Amino acid sequence: MRSFNVLPLLVVFSLIGCVVPPPAPPPAPSRPPASADRSDAVSESPYGPMESRIFALVNAERKKRGLKALASNPRLDQAARLHARNMATYRKMAHVIPESRFPTLSHRAQHVSYHYSMIAENIALGYPDAESVVKGWMESPGHRRNILNPGVSELGTGVVASGSGGLYFCQVFARQLTSI
Repeated sequence: MRSFNVLPLLVVFSLIGCVVPPPAPPPAPSRPPASADRSDAVSESPYGPMESRIFALVNAERKKRGLKALASNPRLDQAARLHARNMATYRKMAHVIPESRFPTLSHRAQHVSYHYSMIAENIALGYPDAESVVKGWMESPGHRRNILNPGVSELGTGVVASGSGGLYFCQVFARQLTSI
């Protein structure tokens, strides 16, 4: 019997736009500055409570519409933080960062050993707090669709500050692959 990988046939992969609050920050160089390689170039530690608040606000939006709450998944949190860190390091808000070690969402999911049947990502830059970034996502049709997608069951959230203090946000929505 011939065997083949059916995973690509089962995957629903959705990367929907990006959201930035007005006014947009000035463009940054595509290569990170020399300081980006130092450990103090990006910061994650102060944003744990903000990540928790974003998670709660997303589930509140789902509850308002009669949708099941999403479960927190540490692997998805790790993937979201990894991408938020990539964006902060390279000073680039993008779903794909070719020069990073894990340039795509599928690469990041594979790195954290998350096997999915469905995965999607929301990103944002420059919002000051959890309430404003979730409001921005809810006002964007593609991001709103990810937040309210009844087909996803888990969520990971990451917030990282660049060396200059700009906040990069990433959410990863997914449903685990249960069998092939």
